[in-house]
Amino acid sequence: MVKKMHLLIDGYNLIHASGELLMAYDRGAGEEALASALNLYRKKRSHRITIILDGGEDPEGSKASLKGIPVIYSGARESADDVIARLCSHQGPGATVITDDRELKGRCRVHGSLVMGSHEFSRRLLEAAMDMVPMDLDDDDQGWDFTTRKKGPSRREPKSKRLKNKRFNKI
Repeated sequence: MVKKMHLLIDGYNLIHASGELLMAYDRGAGEEALASALNLYRKKRSHRITIILDGGEDPEGSKASLKGIPVIYSGARESADDVIARLCSHQGPGATVITDDRELKGRCRVHGSLVMGSHEFSRRLLEAAMDMVPMDLDDDDQGWDFTTRKKGPSRREPKSKRLKNKRFNKI
């Protein structure tokens, strides 16, 4: 049985990375817009998703659900980054963290979790919402090369990088 990938989303970080979600946040509906976008994404990819947000009504932290997506509020005593790092320590390589926070990225990688930037993931959210095929923006390929001239020795990436890219492509 294949284990589903678990996405741990740094909620406010992702909202501020996406222009569309930021506009909804400015109107007071950022969390609901994020949950709606993640619901669309979950229809395309069947990953487990959890949103982690700072604050909440309970100082100890609380759990809730927004449009069917589990949400963890960190409370006043702990930051969302601390909650995400703790979840990564429990899940290890099974967790994929979505954040642009440099310190949090380092804390999660120590436990073997995969980390993706919020800007990259927001692009994937938009593609899912628009029902687009994912595009590789870094690809400089201009189509078929009809020459027979070799371009040099093959440059196969290290196995660790190939495995990381394979996991990224599943997101």
